Amino acid sequence: MKGLERGGVRLAYTEAGAGDPPLLLVHGMRCNHTHMLPQMGHFMRRHRVLNVDLRGHGASDAPDSLYSNDELNDDLMFLCRELGVERPIGIGHSFGGSTLLHLAATRPEALGGLVVLDSGIRSAASRVAELGRTPLMSPEAGRAFLEARLFSPDDPADLKARIIGEMGHTPAHVSAGCGRTVLSFDAAEAAERCTLPALFLLADRPFTDPETLARLGPNWRVGQVVGAGHFIHMVAPDQVNAMIERFIALVGDRL
Repeated sequence: MKGLERGGVRLAYTEAGAGDPPLLLVHGMRCNHTHMLPQMGHFMRRHRVLNVDLRGHGASDAPDSLYSNDELNDDLMFLCRELGVERPIGIGHSFGGSTLLHLAATRPEALGGLVVLDSGIRSAASRVAELGRTPLMSPEAGRAFLEARLFSPDDPADLKARIIGEMGHTPAHVSAGCGRTVLSFDAAEAAERCTLPALFLLADRPFTDPETLARLGPNWRVGQVVGAGHFIHMVAPDQVNAMIERFIALVGDRL
């Protein structure tokens, strides 16, 4: 992977393809850019695609820092600025989708559109009630939670084992920082403030609730994948990519 240094922190990325609008792919918490390869391989045929490893993940450095949405957004905008990627459509899974949602709500001029893949868009109170703190902040204590909550009986066993193994290698301070960010961010409120064209794709058992979906504005479109747990973009990429492609076609003239 390539890398650029921001404030002494190496941020890793890979890119491919050409064409507008450009796409920015952001993986989930304790994951890495390889989880977004099914989308990169599909969309690089018509779009410039930038696929990143967030700080603390994959091939990027893992400093002792906040791992806040503001910090991660600054990293993403630094990469886009340095690489000449202007107003991309942000496509993020889980934590990556929430991070991009924060960017869309606070700096809407940075993105052309937003695609959220089964992120926890609901109030901070609702998220804390289900997740608590231990599953997010402790890789060891969190394995049972990951197996029970992130996967469907329809998901391939080898993929499940691979993902859990990769998530287990995340440094504890990174998990803790990201966990604090997840539990403090009111994603439901941010989604209401988001005015960009946006697509929210759900798993069989989504990390949202009907109340949050009902509050989304007319700029939001919602779809649901059949037969996939939380990692919808890896288990059912054909469904996910087709819905993203349709979304881009519908909003492309406005970007």
